[in-house]
Amino acid sequence: MQVLVDSSIWIDYFRTGESSSHLDILIDENLIVTNDIIRAELIPFMKIKKQYKLIELIEVIRKNRLTINWKEIIHFQTQCLAFELKGSSPLLTF
Repeated sequence: MQVLVDSSIWIDYFRTGESSSHLDILIDENLIVTNDIIRAELIPFMKIKKQYKLIELIEVIRKNRLTINWKEIIHFQTQCLAFELKGSSPLLTF
């Protein structure tokens, strides 16, 4: 089992220690994975705060590869906006 931990969870973990016992268990069991988006959200702030040790720790976490089809995302968002303007939802259209 792998657990992708969202950047909001990491931020709470680093700031307040919230959910630290759960996250600590996942870290100890080597179940955490990350991706480029989460790293892109966390690392710039860590660099500004000069938290280089945290950056090193984040960078050694296994990284899931992302494949993003931007054209499909743009198409879907366009459909959502068009349907929203018409008062319906593309998710309900068959």
